[in-house]
Amino acid sequence: MPLPSSAPTVVHLVTSLDFGGVESHMQTLATHAANSSMQLVFCAIGGGGAVERKLSGVGAEVICLRQPTRLPAFSAIAALSRLFWRLRPLAVHTHGAEANFCGLIAAWLTRVPVRIGEEIGMPGHGRKARAVFRAVYLLSHRVIGISQAVSDWLVASAEVPRRKVRRMYNPVELPGLRQQPPPEGARFRIGFVGRLEVVKNPVVLIEVVDRLRQAGVDADLWLIGDGSQRQHLEMLAREAGLENAVVFHGYQDDPAPLVRQCHVYVQPSLSEGFGLAFVEAMGCGVPVIVSATGGAAEIVENGVSGWIVPVADGPALTASLLAAHGLGRRELARIGKQARASVETRFQPGEYLSRLHGLYQQVLARAH
Repeated sequence: MPLPSSAPTVVHLVTSLDFGGVESHMQTLATHAANSSMQLVFCAIGGGGAVERKLSGVGAEVICLRQPTRLPAFSAIAALSRLFWRLRPLAVHTHGAEANFCGLIAAWLTRVPVRIGEEIGMPGHGRKARAVFRAVYLLSHRVIGISQAVSDWLVASAEVPRRKVRRMYNPVELPGLRQQPPPEGARFRIGFVGRLEVVKNPVVLIEVVDRLRQAGVDADLWLIGDGSQRQHLEMLAREAGLENAVVFHGYQDDPAPLVRQCHVYVQPSLSEGFGLAFVEAMGCGVPVIVSATGGAAEIVENGVSGWIVPVADGPALTASLLAAHGLGRRELARIGKQARASVETRFQPGEYLSRLHGLYQQVLARAH
């Protein structure tokens, strides 16, 4: 059964629309909505923020329900059910744990024809949580894993049967390639973009800069992002005497101009489903050092477009950064160009939307 001739509505549901990888994903979809044959509606169970304003700025329809997001979040399920009855969407596509739980239940209750869940990481679910999400995913038609690692985890955890799982990398709007690497004699600059939260492990970078400086490397660190750990990180930097070596840039609408000024980009996450920030850094032409979590090995070719460290701790990251520093400016620039080339055509938003459209069609065809 083909999609209806009039533009059908697809609701993309997330937990919030402030800042982060999922929120950036929504922004990319909104920017390329003209290439879609569907009317996209972006809905947050909780509140809005930076990305909510960006979506509204490009003319996207945005709804923030401002409901509690802590599961089981019955009031959120009720609010979503009312919304779906009103919108009558062709599809509801949920992104992340809370959105999957609330959105798939509400979409099933309101008989939405296409129900797509999307897992953005590999949560440490215990036995009870796995049983709960196994039941919730029964209400979906397909579940997307944003990397092969996440897709395999969904199957291995027994939360989703293999026949329902589809791997689909996030679309990425690549920034422009830098024209020149940092000049000779500049401080060895390390970049990081992301939420300053425990899962992103930014605290280890303070230790790493301290270790590098003790090893005689004139290094500094640019932290681009915000989060609950910021005050703690600022305190650690002061205690280590690194006030002039650690720069907190806060949340940036466009971090690329800052990333381009870095010799190396580091993503030391404890858990990472895809790694949007380091893909964008590769797009800038900056070599990356990433922890071996989630889809890192699917994106970074170790020693060619960057480096993968098996454990994101101080000694391992310091050793990798010392090796990178020893390569020199020109060799790092060459690896940065390799990084750009490796991601240039892999995550195109237009191709992503086409695949998503095909997935919705497939579900509809099997339902009739």
